[in-house]
Amino acid sequence: MVTLKDVAKLVGVHPSVVSRVINNDGNLKIKEETRKRIQQAIEELNYRPNLSARNLKNSETKMLGMVIPDFSNPVYASIIHGAEDQAALEGYNLLLYSMKQKGLEKNYFSHLMENRIDGLLIANSESDDKEILNLKKEKKPFVLVNRFITGISNHVILDDELGGKLATKHLAQLGHKRIAHITGPLFTGTGIKRFQGYREGLKEEEINFISSYVQESEYTIEGGYRSMQALLDLSTPPTAVFASNIMVSLGAMKAIQDRGLSIPRDISIIGFHEVDFASSLSPSLTTIKMPLYEMGSESVKKLITIIQGREEENELGLIISGASLVVRDSTSPFLS
Repeated sequence: MVTLKDVAKLVGVHPSVVSRVINNDGNLKIKEETRKRIQQAIEELNYRPNLSARNLKNSETKMLGMVIPDFSNPVYASIIHGAEDQAALEGYNLLLYSMKQKGLEKNYFSHLMENRIDGLLIANSESDDKEILNLKKEKKPFVLVNRFITGISNHVILDDELGGKLATKHLAQLGHKRIAHITGPLFTGTGIKRFQGYREGLKEEEINFISSYVQESEYTIEGGYRSMQALLDLSTPPTAVFASNIMVSLGAMKAIQDRGLSIPRDISIIGFHEVDFASSLSPSLTTIKMPLYEMGSESVKKLITIIQGREEENELGLIISGASLVVRDSTSPFLS
C-alpha cells in the first residue's frame, strides 16, 4: 500500500508538506512547481489518504448511530433509507441498532458516550427519558426521530395530528358515525398526536366522541388483534376503524376476518403509514401516507449541524409537514 512517505520520497520533500498539500492548507508556503510535482506523484503512485487515521486525529469516526424498535417493522425501512442516503451525501456511515437485538441493550448510549460514534438518531419510544436527558446534560449529539420529550428541542417529527384527522374525516365522509380508533401507546408522542387528530376529525364532522370506541394498543399485530376483538365485543360495535399504524392494521384486519365479518362490507378500516404491501392485502388497505423518507433525511441533516456546532442552543424542533390519503378497497360508504 502506498503511503504518504512514499509520495514525499518521490518528490524529495518532508511528508508533512505532502499532508498539508492534500489538506489544502492555505498557510503552506511552497513553490507552485513543487505543489504540482506532489499532485503528479499522488496520481502516479495512486495514493489514497487514510481517512480512518485522519478521522481519528480529528476525534471523528464519521459514523452515525440510529436506534429503532425492531427491524421487522416495515415503516422504519423508509426512515432508514432517507437517513442512509443523507448520511452518505454528508460523508458519514450509518450504524443501525435494534431494541430487539439480544446482548446489545443500550449499547447505542455507551457507544455515543465513549465517542465510538459521532452522533445518535433515536427513532424509538422505548428508550428511557432519563438516559436521553443525560445525553443532553453531557452535551452529546443526538436527535429524536418521530418522538419528542419535554425539555428537548432537537427532534424531527411528522404532523401526526393532521394524519389522524385525515383518516377520521375520510371515514366520516363515507357516512360512518360509529368510528373507532385503536391508538398507539398513549405515553408516546405519536400515539397522543394521532389520537388528538381522531378527536379533531370527529369534532369537525359533528360526530360524538364515545370513549368505548377507543382502544389503546402497542404498535404490534398482536395488540391490534386484541384491541379489535374488544371493539367487536361491544353491544354496538363500530362500523369503521382507524388503526394507529400498519402493524396494528394487520392485527385488526385478522380479528375482523376471524369473526367471519367482511371488510369493508361490515367494517371499514384505514391504517396509518403507507407501505409497499398495503396494495397486496386482501382487501387492499386504505392508508395515510406520511413523509417517512424525508423525516429520515432531515434527521441526519439536523444531527450533523449539532455535531459541527452549527445549531443554535434554543433552536426549535422540526415538524415535517405533509400527509395524504391513499384510498383502496378496505373503506367504503356506510350501508345502513
